[in-house]
Amino acid sequence: MIITITGKPCSGKGSISKYLCDKYNFEYICTGDMFRELSKKYGYQNILHFQKAHDKIKEIDKIIDNKIEQIGKTRIDEDIIIDSRLAWHFIPNSFKVFVDIDWDTAADRLLKSNRETENVQSLSSAKQTLIDRWDTENNRYQELYNTDNTNMKNYDLVINSDQTIENLCEKIYKEYKKFIKK
Repeated sequence: MIITITGKPCSGKGSISKYLCDKYNFEYICTGDMFRELSKKYGYQNILHFQKAHDKIKEIDKIIDNKIEQIGKTRIDEDIIIDSRLAWHFIPNSFKVFVDIDWDTAADRLLKSNRETENVQSLSSAKQTLIDRWDTENNRYQELYNTDNTNMKNYDLVINSDQTIENLCEKIYKEYKKFIKK
């Protein structure tokens, strides 16, 4: 069964997904990686600038989203974790996890991560970049798919990333096992 993991930027979705994959032998798929590759291909080092400026962004969203939807249709019974903002929407039968985080902690993580596609110089610029990115993405998803990432009723589990990755993953996996028994 597929687990879809979404959440705010820098909430730890990727780290959580990779940890779960390693520990429980799931395949890992990340739409953020796909998106970052495409932003570089189009000459953007900053992912927020790419999202705001590029006229093909909706077309690119649809390409990635169609790939995820196909995985949901053809591979639902496989052990896959998809780290994605919208996979929960395209794979409604998945176990849907939202990872929450406060903006200050997320900004601190971004500042320390040295991501080349999100180059920030201060805590305040990191926080504003993350909030802008979150708002830009959610507005685009609302327009494209009439969906709302901020509605926590969309998810089977909402968890705050203010604990160790081991604890987070243990809780997620425990809830996942309950979910598949239903």
